[in-house]
Amino acid sequence: METFQNVLMKIGIIAGENKYLSSIKNAFQTFMPFIIIGAVGVLWSNVICNDQTGLGAIVPGIMNLSFLNPAFNALNFATIGCITISITFLIGAELGAKENDNIMFIGLLAVVALLTVTQSSMDIFKDGKLVESVSGIFSTSLGSQGLFTGMVVGIITVELFFVLFKFDRLKIKLPEQVPPQIAKSFEYLIPAFITILIISLIGLAINIWTGAYLNDLIFNIVQQPLLHIGGSLPGVLTLMFISLVFWAIGLHGDNMIGGVFNPILTTLGVQNLEAVQAGLEPTNIVNNTFHRAFFATGGTGCMLGLTIAMLLICKRPENQSIAKLALVPELFNIGEVSMFGVPIVLNPTLVIPFIIAPLVTVIFGYVLTMLHICPIIYVDLPWTMPPLIITFLGSGGNIMGPVCQLLGIILSALVYLPFVKIYEKQQAQLASE
Repeated sequence: METFQNVLMKIGIIAGENKYLSSIKNAFQTFMPFIIIGAVGVLWSNVICNDQTGLGAIVPGIMNLSFLNPAFNALNFATIGCITISITFLIGAELGAKENDNIMFIGLLAVVALLTVTQSSMDIFKDGKLVESVSGIFSTSLGSQGLFTGMVVGIITVELFFVLFKFDRLKIKLPEQVPPQIAKSFEYLIPAFITILIISLIGLAINIWTGAYLNDLIFNIVQQPLLHIGGSLPGVLTLMFISLVFWAIGLHGDNMIGGVFNPILTTLGVQNLEAVQAGLEPTNIVNNTFHRAFFATGGTGCMLGLTIAMLLICKRPENQSIAKLALVPELFNIGEVSMFGVPIVLNPTLVIPFIIAPLVTVIFGYVLTMLHICPIIYVDLPWTMPPLIITFLGSGGNIMGPVCQLLGIILSALVYLPFVKIYEKQQAQLASE
């Protein structure tokens, strides 16, 4: 057990110290409030003030506020619709911070490089003749479809820049009398120019050789397969199992896999929002809010189910006290009281249901959604949103969302019950020795 624990600790340290994974994770965490803001825009225009699919069909008076819809649609476009630009900037800034450099400049550099490989014009033909040439960046490149391209281009751009910046010959040196900020800008000039030019030439070469843009290749070769794997039941169970094993030895499992898992969950959720915004049905069962609803109810490992089980059958006063103390934080999905207070960490008896319970509830929620009993959750909400409320709002106000989550909570409590009983017997035996 100790050898296994040491191996996991080393893996966890490597994952935690990987600057690319941590930069991606931090970028998505920073952008999360804007995803929620965009989701509010979708809720307003499609669930509240809409006379076809929303509350406006039931309460016609609400449509008097429909003049506000363009503003809420703009919220959605500026946040979720342009997520690729923001995430690319944030990844660049995070990598710049790790090099103790100007994070604003490095973030902008990543965005500018991305735009050089982004389609900005399209010729429209009719009957084989050119009718019109349209200029502009298409929304597909700015939204979820360009997300992985932004991540890849952002990382490569920043790394290439820092390699070039190490060469003093490429820096324009100004006299000491020049203000430091201006002098630094000129030092950046040539390395930045070469970096952007190289990225642009790579994009041009790919377009000439394949007839497609870089974003199309990355979307088809990298993003789609990753989303397919991460959004499938076996894929999401595998990633969740890894997270739970890390938690079991005291490492923050969500952070360990966040650099890989967060982009997948966020992209799947954004695709759902984009579908609803376009008047279509969301299709991705797995996303951030689904993860919180069926995997992390009360905290990672379905801590709320553990606390309910303890309140039902525990007789020892210390266990009752911990359960009562843990209940309120767990209503906001903060499970550390149980995680380290019961404890779950390094506790062979309770680690078993800690791993089994959330995997069972995820399978349960996934199957119910496939059977169209549980609605597909498509609104991204804060992770501290209380259970039942999160699924009600996340499903656009469908009452079956919280009903299914409640059944999942009960199921997780049933998984924990026999192990909690065994654990309390073990405590009694130790106390009597």
